[in-house]
Amino acid sequence: MSDRRIILLGPPGAGKGTQAQQLCDALNLVHLATGDRLREAIARGTPVGLLARPYMQRGDLVPDKVVIDLLIESIDSLKAQSPSSNGYVLDGFPRTAPQAKALAEVLARRNEKIDKVILIETDEHVIEHRLEQRRSCPDPLCGAVYNLESKPPKTPGKCDLCGKTLIIREDDKPETIRVRQQKYWSETEPLIQFYADQNVLEVVGGNGGMDEVGAAVLKAANAPNRAGVRWKAHSLGQHQGQAPKPGSSAG
Repeated sequence: MSDRRIILLGPPGAGKGTQAQQLCDALNLVHLATGDRLREAIARGTPVGLLARPYMQRGDLVPDKVVIDLLIESIDSLKAQSPSSNGYVLDGFPRTAPQAKALAEVLARRNEKIDKVILIETDEHVIEHRLEQRRSCPDPLCGAVYNLESKPPKTPGKCDLCGKTLIIREDDKPETIRVRQQKYWSETEPLIQFYADQNVLEVVGGNGGMDEVGAAVLKAANAPNRAGVRWKAHSLGQHQGQAPKPGSSAG
C-alpha cells in the first residue's frame, strides 16, 4: 500500500491536534504538527531549526519556505524513524491557498501529492466553550496546550513538560475568540476551495465528543475522492457553505 498524505483543517478549537493523533493511531500514520516539529528542530539545532528559532522566540510567523523545508525534512525522516508507518497527517500547515500551492509544487517534484483533506466544521458556541477551557504554556519553545476538561495538567496551573505557570492566551479570551474565528475563515476559505477543486476535500462535523468526531474523521479519510464538495463564504454566526452531498462523511 502506498503512503497516505492527509491534511486536517479546522478553526482554532476544532480539535485538529486530538483528531490527527487518533487518525494516526487508527491508520498507522505519523502526526506532523507544524508547531511541534518546529520546536523539535530548534531543540536539535538542525539547519531549519536555526532558521526558525528567532521567529519563534519573537512570537512571529515562521516564513513559508522554512516551514515547507521543515516538513520535507520530516517526511524524509519518516521511514528511518517509523519504518512501518503508512504515511502522515499534516496539522497546522498549510493555512492559506498560496501555502497549499507551494506545498503542492514541492510534493510534485517528488512525484507525490496530497490524497485527502478533511475539514472539521465546528459551531462557534462549541469552539468558544472549548477555548475558554484552554490553558497554554507561555514558553514558545515548549508550546504545550491543555484543556481543563479533556486534557488537564497533572499539577493544576503548571505545565507538565517545563513546569511554567499556565496562562490563558490573548487569542483564547472570550472577547477575541470571535474575531479570531472570522480571521480564520477569511484566510482559509480560498484554501478549502483549492482542495475542493482537486476533489480531495471531505467535511465532517466537529460538535460531538472526541470519539464521535474521530469516527467521522476516520470515515472521511477512507472515503473515495469525489467531485461536488463546494465551499462558499462564512459569516460570523452563520455557515453559508454548501452541505456535502449524499455519501459524505459529515458527522
